[in-house]
Amino acid sequence: MSDPTPWSAAVDRTAQHLTDLCDQLKDAPVHDRLHSLATLNAAFADLHHCAQREAVAAARSEGWTLRRIAAVLSCSHEHIRLLAP
Repeated sequence: MSDPTPWSAAVDRTAQHLTDLCDQLKDAPVHDRLHSLATLNAAFADLHHCAQREAVAAARSEGWTLRRIAAVLSCSHEHIRLLAP
């Protein structure tokens, strides 16, 4: 296996930070825990949607097919068609 790139290492670190945060939230009062999880979900959903649209546009500009993009993202090509410019 090849060495991780700086961006893939950053993704791995961020994923681990989120896992650690969720573990820490288990000790929070229920209201705070639910509110924090809702905040995280909204922030991640917005960020993920924007980043995914940008990545799909970049892949399309490099000539990737909808099915190829969908295979990498583990979704349907119809979903990608809706995201593609």
